[in-house]
Amino acid sequence: MEFERAKNETAAKLIGSGVPAAQAETVADVMTTADLYGVTTHGAAILDAHIKRVERGGYNLQPAFPVLRRTAAFAVVDGDNSFGFVSASHCMAMAVEGAKESGIYQVFSRNNNTFGPAFYYPLQAAKQGFIGLIFSNSPAQMPPSGGKEKILGTNPFAAVIPVPGQEPIIIDMASSVVAKSKFNEFKNAGKPLPEGWALDKNGVPTTDPEEAIAGLVLPMGGHKGYCIAMLIDVLSGVLSGAAYLNKIGRFYSPDGNGMDVGFCCIAIDPYAVLGEDYDARIQDFVSTIRNSQPVEGNTISLPGDREHLARKKNSEL
Repeated sequence: MEFERAKNETAAKLIGSGVPAAQAETVADVMTTADLYGVTTHGAAILDAHIKRVERGGYNLQPAFPVLRRTAAFAVVDGDNSFGFVSASHCMAMAVEGAKESGIYQVFSRNNNTFGPAFYYPLQAAKQGFIGLIFSNSPAQMPPSGGKEKILGTNPFAAVIPVPGQEPIIIDMASSVVAKSKFNEFKNAGKPLPEGWALDKNGVPTTDPEEAIAGLVLPMGGHKGYCIAMLIDVLSGVLSGAAYLNKIGRFYSPDGNGMDVGFCCIAIDPYAVLGEDYDARIQDFVSTIRNSQPVEGNTISLPGDREHLARKKNSEL
Protein backbone atom coordinates (compact mmCIF):
# COMPACT_ATOMS: atom_id res chain seq x y z
CA MET A 1 0.00 0.00 0.00
CA GLU A 2 1.13 3.54 -0.66
CA PHE A 3 0.98 4.84 2.90
CA GLU A 4 0.81 8.57 2.23
CA ARG A 5 -1.84 8.22 -0.47
CA ALA A 6 -4.04 6.03 1.75
CA LYS A 7 -3.53 8.36 4.69
CA ASN A 8 -4.38 11.46 2.66
CA GLU A 9 -7.54 9.83 1.29
CA THR A 10 -8.68 8.95 4.82
CA ALA A 11 -7.90 12.44 6.11
CA ALA A 12 -9.82 14.01 3.20
CA LYS A 13 -12.94 11.98 4.04
CA LEU A 14 -12.73 13.06 7.67
CA ILE A 15 -12.23 16.71 6.76
CA GLY A 16 -15.19 16.44 4.40
CA SER A 17 -17.33 15.32 7.35
CA GLY A 18 -16.32 18.38 9.37
CA VAL A 19 -13.33 17.09 11.32
CA PRO A 20 -10.61 19.77 11.78
CA ALA A 21 -7.53 19.09 9.64
CA ALA A 22 -5.09 18.45 12.50
CA GLN A 23 -7.40 15.89 14.09
CA ALA A 24 -8.15 14.30 10.71
CA GLU A 25 -4.40 13.93 10.18
CA THR A 26 -4.03 12.12 13.52
CA VAL A 27 -6.99 9.80 12.99
CA ALA A 28 -5.86 9.02 9.44
CA ASP A 29 -2.33 8.24 10.60
CA VAL A 30 -3.62 5.83 13.25
CA MET A 31 -5.96 4.01 10.86
CA THR A 32 -3.47 3.83 8.01
CA THR A 33 -0.74 2.58 10.34
CA ALA A 34 -3.11 -0.15 11.54
CA ASP A 35 -3.63 -1.28 7.93
CA LEU A 36 0.09 -1.05 7.19
CA TYR A 37 0.89 -3.37 10.12
CA GLY A 38 -1.84 -5.82 9.12
CA VAL A 39 -4.31 -4.88 11.87
CA THR A 40 -7.07 -4.28 9.32
CA THR A 41 -9.93 -4.57 11.82
CA HIS A 42 -8.78 -1.20 13.23
CA GLY A 43 -7.87 0.54 9.98
CA ALA A 44 -9.85 2.07 7.12
CA ALA A 45 -12.55 -0.56 7.65
CA ILE A 46 -13.85 1.42 10.65
CA LEU A 47 -13.65 4.87 9.03
CA ASP A 48 -17.31 5.05 8.02
CA ALA A 49 -18.45 4.10 11.52
CA HIS A 50 -16.46 7.00 12.98
CA ILE A 51 -17.75 9.41 10.35
CA LYS A 52 -21.31 8.41 11.25
CA ARG A 53 -20.49 9.09 14.90
CA VAL A 54 -19.23 12.55 13.92
CA GLU A 55 -22.47 13.17 12.00
CA ARG A 56 -24.62 12.30 15.00
CA GLY A 57 -22.61 14.59 17.28
CA GLY A 58 -20.78 11.85 19.14
CA TYR A 59 -17.41 13.64 19.24
CA ASN A 60 -16.32 17.00 20.60
CA LEU A 61 -14.31 18.39 17.67
CA GLN A 62 -12.88 21.28 19.71
CA PRO A 63 -11.26 19.47 22.69
CA ALA A 64 -9.17 21.43 25.20
CA PHE A 65 -7.77 18.41 27.12
CA PRO A 66 -7.74 20.12 30.52
CA VAL A 67 -5.18 18.81 33.01
CA LEU A 68 -7.08 18.00 36.19
CA ARG A 69 -4.09 17.08 38.34
CA ARG A 70 -0.35 17.11 37.73
CA THR A 71 2.74 16.07 39.69
CA ALA A 72 6.33 15.20 38.77
CA ALA A 73 5.22 11.57 38.39
CA PHE A 74 1.79 11.68 36.74
CA ALA A 75 -1.01 13.77 35.28
CA VAL A 76 -4.77 13.31 35.03
CA VAL A 77 -6.27 14.57 31.78
CA ASP A 78 -9.85 15.06 30.61
CA GLY A 79 -10.14 13.59 27.10
CA ASP A 80 -12.99 16.02 26.46
CA ASN A 81 -15.10 13.45 24.55
CA SER A 82 -12.85 13.82 21.51
CA PHE A 83 -11.84 11.12 19.05
CA GLY A 84 -10.11 8.44 21.13
CA PHE A 85 -7.34 8.44 18.51
CA VAL A 86 -6.70 12.12 19.21
CA SER A 87 -6.89 12.03 23.01
CA ALA A 88 -4.74 8.87 23.27
CA SER A 89 -2.12 10.47 21.01
CA HIS A 90 -2.19 13.58 23.18
CA CYS A 91 -1.83 11.58 26.41
CA MET A 92 1.03 9.44 25.11
CA ALA A 93 2.86 12.56 23.93
CA MET A 94 2.39 14.03 27.41
CA ALA A 95 3.79 10.85 28.97
CA VAL A 96 6.88 11.04 26.75
CA GLU A 97 7.46 14.69 27.59
CA GLY A 98 7.11 13.92 31.29
CA ALA A 99 9.52 10.98 31.03
CA LYS A 100 12.12 13.27 29.47
CA GLU A 101 12.16 15.10 32.79
CA SER A 102 11.55 12.35 35.33
CA GLY A 103 12.58 9.14 33.54
CA ILE A 104 9.11 7.61 33.99
CA TYR A 105 5.81 9.39 33.56
CA GLN A 106 2.20 8.25 33.68
CA VAL A 107 -0.91 9.92 32.28
CA PHE A 108 -4.40 8.86 33.38
CA SER A 109 -7.30 10.07 31.26
CA ARG A 110 -11.09 10.04 31.55
CA ASN A 111 -13.94 11.02 29.22
CA ASN A 112 -12.48 9.32 26.14
CA ASN A 113 -13.77 7.20 23.27
CA THR A 114 -12.46 4.02 21.65
CA PHE A 115 -8.92 4.47 20.29
CA GLY A 116 -8.53 1.73 17.66
CA PRO A 117 -5.19 -0.12 17.48
CA ALA A 118 -3.58 -0.05 20.93
CA PHE A 119 -0.03 -0.59 19.64
CA TYR A 120 0.00 2.69 17.70
CA TYR A 121 0.43 4.90 20.77
CA PRO A 122 3.37 3.19 22.50
CA LEU A 123 4.93 2.79 19.05
CA GLN A 124 5.16 6.58 18.88
CA ALA A 125 6.99 6.55 22.21
CA ALA A 126 9.35 3.79 21.05
CA LYS A 127 10.25 5.79 17.94
CA GLN A 128 11.70 8.36 20.34
CA GLY A 129 13.61 5.74 22.35
CA PHE A 130 11.09 5.28 25.16
CA ILE A 131 9.34 2.14 26.32
CA GLY A 132 5.65 2.90 25.86
CA LEU A 133 2.64 1.25 27.49
CA ILE A 134 -1.06 1.91 27.22
CA PHE A 135 -4.02 0.39 29.04
CA SER A 136 -7.67 1.03 28.20
CA ASN A 137 -11.00 -0.21 29.41
CA SER A 138 -13.90 -0.81 27.03
CA PRO A 139 -17.64 -1.57 26.97
CA ALA A 140 -18.65 -4.70 28.88
CA GLN A 141 -18.50 -7.90 26.85
CA MET A 142 -17.15 -10.47 29.34
CA PRO A 143 -18.60 -12.10 32.45
CA PRO A 144 -16.81 -12.36 35.78
CA SER A 145 -15.65 -15.83 36.72
CA GLY A 146 -18.73 -17.98 37.26
CA GLY A 147 -21.10 -15.36 35.87
CA LYS A 148 -23.22 -14.82 32.75
CA GLU A 149 -23.69 -11.03 32.83
CA LYS A 150 -21.62 -8.59 30.77
CA ILE A 151 -19.57 -6.86 33.47
CA LEU A 152 -16.01 -6.41 32.12
CA GLY A 153 -14.71 -5.04 28.86
CA THR A 154 -12.21 -6.88 26.68
CA ASN A 155 -9.83 -4.20 27.99
CA PRO A 156 -6.78 -4.04 25.71
CA PHE A 157 -3.21 -3.19 26.58
CA ALA A 158 -0.11 -2.67 24.49
CA ALA A 159 3.60 -2.14 25.04
CA VAL A 160 6.33 -1.32 22.56
CA ILE A 161 9.95 -1.84 23.57
CA PRO A 162 12.69 -0.24 21.45
CA VAL A 163 15.61 -2.45 20.46
CA PRO A 164 18.49 -0.37 19.04
CA GLY A 165 19.41 -1.50 15.54
CA GLN A 166 16.43 -3.85 15.32
CA GLU A 167 12.65 -3.77 15.07
CA PRO A 168 10.91 -2.98 18.36
CA ILE A 169 9.06 -5.61 20.36
CA ILE A 170 5.31 -5.01 19.96
CA ILE A 171 2.88 -6.51 22.48
CA ASP A 172 -0.79 -5.76 21.77
CA MET A 173 -3.71 -7.80 23.00
CA ALA A 174 -7.17 -7.75 24.44
CA SER A 175 -7.73 -9.46 27.77
CA SER A 176 -10.39 -11.64 26.12
CA VAL A 177 -9.51 -14.89 24.36
CA VAL A 178 -10.07 -12.95 21.10
CA ALA A 179 -11.42 -9.55 20.14
CA LYS A 180 -15.19 -9.83 19.81
CA SER A 181 -14.92 -8.47 16.26
CA LYS A 182 -13.54 -11.93 15.35
CA PHE A 183 -17.05 -13.35 15.78
CA ASN A 184 -18.23 -11.38 12.76
CA GLU A 185 -15.34 -12.75 10.69
CA PHE A 186 -16.42 -16.32 11.47
CA LYS A 187 -20.08 -15.47 10.85
CA ASN A 188 -19.30 -13.94 7.45
CA ALA A 189 -17.17 -16.97 6.55
CA GLY A 190 -19.93 -19.37 7.61
CA LYS A 191 -17.64 -21.07 10.11
CA PRO A 192 -18.22 -22.13 13.74
CA LEU A 193 -16.17 -20.56 16.49
CA PRO A 194 -13.50 -22.60 18.27
CA GLU A 195 -14.68 -24.04 21.56
CA GLY A 196 -13.87 -21.96 24.61
CA TRP A 197 -14.31 -18.58 22.93
CA ALA A 198 -17.85 -17.63 23.83
CA LEU A 199 -21.03 -18.06 25.84
CA ASP A 200 -24.56 -17.43 24.57
CA LYS A 201 -26.80 -14.90 26.34
CA ASN A 202 -27.78 -17.57 28.88
CA GLY A 203 -24.18 -18.30 29.82
CA VAL A 204 -24.02 -21.60 27.92
CA PRO A 205 -20.84 -22.32 25.89
CA THR A 206 -21.45 -21.87 22.16
CA THR A 207 -19.61 -22.14 18.84
CA ASP A 208 -22.38 -20.35 16.91
CA PRO A 209 -21.08 -16.88 15.89
CA GLU A 210 -24.56 -15.32 15.96
CA GLU A 211 -25.25 -16.67 19.46
CA ALA A 212 -21.82 -15.43 20.52
CA ILE A 213 -22.40 -11.94 19.11
CA ALA A 214 -25.57 -11.72 21.17
CA GLY A 215 -23.79 -13.31 24.14
CA LEU A 216 -20.38 -12.99 25.75
CA VAL A 217 -16.73 -13.41 24.85
CA LEU A 218 -14.61 -15.24 27.43
CA PRO A 219 -11.43 -13.98 29.10
CA MET A 220 -8.10 -15.29 27.84
CA GLY A 221 -6.73 -18.02 30.09
CA GLY A 222 -9.93 -18.25 32.08
CA HIS A 223 -9.62 -16.79 35.56
CA LYS A 224 -6.20 -15.27 34.77
CA GLY A 225 -7.63 -13.21 31.91
CA TYR A 226 -10.48 -12.11 34.17
CA CYS A 227 -7.92 -10.84 36.70
CA ILE A 228 -5.93 -9.00 34.01
CA ALA A 229 -9.10 -7.34 32.69
CA MET A 230 -9.91 -6.20 36.23
CA LEU A 231 -6.43 -4.76 36.74
CA ILE A 232 -6.61 -2.82 33.47
CA ASP A 233 -10.03 -1.47 34.44
CA VAL A 234 -8.73 -0.24 37.79
CA LEU A 235 -5.66 1.43 36.24
CA SER A 236 -7.44 3.02 33.31
CA GLY A 237 -10.98 3.46 34.57
CA VAL A 238 -11.19 3.68 38.35
CA LEU A 239 -8.00 5.71 38.91
CA SER A 240 -8.58 8.09 36.02
CA GLY A 241 -12.12 8.97 37.10
CA ALA A 242 -13.56 7.43 33.92
CA ALA A 243 -16.42 4.97 33.69
CA TYR A 244 -15.65 1.34 34.52
CA LEU A 245 -17.13 -2.15 34.32
CA ASN A 246 -20.57 -2.05 32.68
CA LYS A 247 -20.89 1.74 33.10
CA ILE A 248 -18.89 2.44 29.91
CA GLY A 249 -20.94 3.72 26.98
CA ARG A 250 -21.33 1.97 23.63
CA PHE A 251 -19.66 3.18 20.46
CA TYR A 252 -22.82 2.72 18.41
CA SER A 253 -25.10 4.43 20.92
CA PRO A 254 -27.66 6.47 18.94
CA ASP A 255 -27.85 9.26 21.53
CA GLY A 256 -24.43 10.70 20.68
CA ASN A 257 -23.23 10.52 24.29
CA GLY A 258 -19.54 9.97 24.99
CA MET A 259 -18.33 6.53 26.03
CA ASP A 260 -16.23 7.81 28.98
CA VAL A 261 -13.47 5.28 28.31
CA GLY A 262 -10.39 5.47 30.56
CA PHE A 263 -6.74 5.40 29.47
CA CYS A 264 -3.48 4.90 31.32
CA CYS A 265 -0.38 5.85 29.29
CA ILE A 266 3.15 5.24 30.56
CA ALA A 267 6.49 6.24 29.07
CA ILE A 268 9.81 4.97 30.44
CA ASP A 269 13.23 6.29 29.46
CA PRO A 270 15.33 3.10 29.67
CA TYR A 271 18.57 5.09 29.67
CA ALA A 272 17.44 7.17 32.65
CA VAL A 273 16.60 3.98 34.54
CA LEU A 274 19.50 1.77 33.50
CA GLY A 275 22.03 3.93 31.69
CA GLU A 276 23.93 3.13 28.51
CA ASP A 277 23.88 -0.58 29.39
CA TYR A 278 20.33 -0.68 28.02
CA ASP A 279 21.42 -1.19 24.41
CA ALA A 280 23.59 -4.23 25.10
CA ARG A 281 21.17 -5.78 27.59
CA ILE A 282 18.02 -5.51 25.45
CA GLN A 283 19.93 -6.75 22.39
CA ASP A 284 21.19 -9.73 24.39
CA PHE A 285 17.65 -10.31 25.66
CA VAL A 286 16.32 -10.48 22.10
CA SER A 287 19.17 -12.59 20.72
CA THR A 288 18.90 -15.08 23.59
CA ILE A 289 15.25 -15.66 22.72
CA ARG A 290 15.80 -15.81 18.96
CA ASN A 291 18.72 -18.23 19.29
CA SER A 292 16.94 -20.56 21.70
CA GLN A 293 16.16 -24.08 20.50
CA PRO A 294 12.88 -24.37 18.56
CA VAL A 295 10.55 -27.32 18.33
CA GLU A 296 11.31 -29.22 15.14
CA GLY A 297 9.64 -27.54 12.18
CA ASN A 298 9.06 -24.28 14.06
CA THR A 299 10.91 -20.99 14.25
CA ILE A 300 11.33 -18.75 17.26
CA SER A 301 9.41 -15.51 17.06
CA LEU A 302 9.04 -12.38 19.14
CA PRO A 303 5.90 -10.32 19.69
CA GLY A 304 5.58 -7.94 16.78
CA ASP A 305 7.28 -10.14 14.16
CA ARG A 306 3.98 -10.70 12.37
CA GLU A 307 3.20 -6.98 12.31
CA HIS A 308 6.67 -6.05 11.05
CA LEU A 309 6.39 -8.64 8.29
CA ALA A 310 2.97 -7.26 7.30
CA ARG A 311 4.40 -3.73 7.25
CA LYS A 312 7.20 -4.79 4.93
CA LYS A 313 4.86 -6.65 2.57
CA ASN A 314 2.30 -3.88 2.50
CA SER A 315 4.99 -1.28 1.89
CA GLU A 316 5.87 -3.11 -1.35
CA LEU A 317 2.31 -3.02 -2.72
